[in-house]
Amino acid sequence: MSPARQGAATVRSEEALSTVRVEPDGAGGAVIVLAGEIDQDCAAEVQDVLLSALGAYPAGVVLDLAAVTFCDCSCLNVLLHARLRAGVDRDRRFQIRSMSARVARLLALTGTLAYFPNGDGPRPHPDGDGPAPSPAVAVSSRAGAPDARWGGLRR
Repeated sequence: MSPARQGAATVRSEEALSTVRVEPDGAGGAVIVLAGEIDQDCAAEVQDVLLSALGAYPAGVVLDLAAVTFCDCSCLNVLLHARLRAGVDRDRRFQIRSMSARVARLLALTGTLAYFPNGDGPRPHPDGDGPAPSPAVAVSSRAGAPDARWGGLRR
């Protein structure tokens, strides 16, 4: 079964720092929620989930990146590659509905924000007091913290 169609949470490690949740939107597409750190240690797995979702949902996908706490050029490459594979020129959705300040900064610094015109800019990270999201796929077991000197973007 493809990662985009899994119904239960899958955890690869107790130290997972990133999750991806795929939710059907009822209109032939899906909402994909990325949370945590998206970097080179988990980029391939995140890309696999995104591409799987694009294959499983013909109407395309909408990304929610509001809970992304760290992102680097690996994250950017995943987003750009998935956007290209989505075939947005063929009326297939590939949108960002919300993004964290970290993602907005990465896209602004690299001049790629224009490739995601449907994003509504940074939103505050939600409190962790609510119920745990499900279904989710843990995608990273790397330990470490973002470097505050670069606003969370490591060099």
